[in-house]
Amino acid sequence: MTLNLPAEVEAMITDRVRCGRYASPEDVVAAAVRALRDAELPGSLPADVDPGEWDALLAAGERGGTTFDGQSVLAVLRALRREAAVK
Repeated sequence: MTLNLPAEVEAMITDRVRCGRYASPEDVVAAAVRALRDAELPGSLPADVDPGEWDALLAAGERGGTTFDGQSVLAVLRALRREAAVK
């Protein structure tokens, strides 16, 4: 497969190989495609978060005090957005 990439993308790939994070440009592209696949999976975790980290963050949040349900938070955010639009 041959790809024509924008110069900025080629520079990003070259930088990652140059700094030693990847052995070759093909390795960078393969990692990017895997990250894209993972990001598009329903319920997938971001690549930089360990699965156990989410559990720890949720547990800390639950111990942290008052909890809010999602609908309440969205209602407040929508109200703030409406207020900002009026100003």
